[in-house]
Amino acid sequence: MDINAQKNHAFKMMKNTILSIISNILKEKDEIVYTDLNSEKENLIESINDAKKEWLSARNNFDHAVDSDIIDYYIYKIKAYQIRYEYLLKKAKEKGISV
Repeated sequence: MDINAQKNHAFKMMKNTILSIISNILKEKDEIVYTDLNSEKENLIESINDAKKEWLSARNNFDHAVDSDIIDYYIYKIKAYQIRYEYLLKKAKEKGISV
């Protein structure tokens, strides 16, 4: 009887140890996923800010352009940056990020 009690106690200890290990692994995994999500959000926000700056810079350069070829160049750049900016805003909205 004493041997069965010892086996039961050893089994319970092993079970608790395994559950503790699994719990720690899951906590670490959650922290990694959370960190990755934060990093992804930060990168997206940074990309949105960069796209806006590029778009505004192209508009400013367009305002000061005098040659017709350069004017055409900035028109295309403005449109490209605008599309990129709107795309990034759409992605942020899909992910529930407000800027």
